[in-house]
Amino acid sequence: MEDTRKADAEALGFTPRGLEEDQQEAAQPYEVWEEHWEALQAFLRCQTQWRVIVRKDGAQYQGIDYPALYGHPRFARLDVDEQERLMDQIQYLEAGALEVLNT
Repeated sequence: MEDTRKADAEALGFTPRGLEEDQQEAAQPYEVWEEHWEALQAFLRCQTQWRVIVRKDGAQYQGIDYPALYGHPRFARLDVDEQERLMDQIQYLEAGALEVLNT
């Protein structure tokens, strides 16, 4: 997937911070435990569903748009217990992503 954050930030009129370090870190392989793979896949499927506030001084990520997540066909087909289990894991991923995105 192409990293367009720099171009996006410049188009919105602000200078992104720390992208060079992010790109170096992104090149490192990561291991994902099998029991977390499904949650990671669901999280990545919602990568365009972030609620974002754009201000003059930058963007503030609020979190994933949960109605979009629940409306995703693969998520909607799961039973309620499985949705709850995945949502717990997705929210954990979301919290970590928010820490990085909002620095």
